[in-house]
Amino acid sequence: MNRAARKTNKDFIMSPKESIFLEEAYETLQRLSADDIKHLEYEAREKALRDHNSFVGSARRQGEKIGEKNGIELAKKVFKLHTQGKTEEEIASECSMDVEKVREILE
Repeated sequence: MNRAARKTNKDFIMSPKESIFLEEAYETLQRLSADDIKHLEYEAREKALRDHNSFVGSARRQGEKIGEKNGIELAKKVFKLHTQGKTEEEIASECSMDVEKVREILE
């Protein structure tokens, strides 16, 4: 590997001096890296966020499955009542839904 491709610790220390923003970021990173407790707290926060996002996604998928199953069961009931000669209004009343929703299912 040539010298240009390798960065030494000295190169990394000197690079941030080129910009005040990079210098501040580098100093913050150095402080956080040096402080094991802060690093562990950071990792715990990140894990909690990942766990929360995973839980929410899983709950959403489960809710969609339940909703889909309930929707299919409701549609079956609407069709059954329709074949029994019930009016759209009677079906809507029995299924606790709007007449428009009954019409939508029957279409």
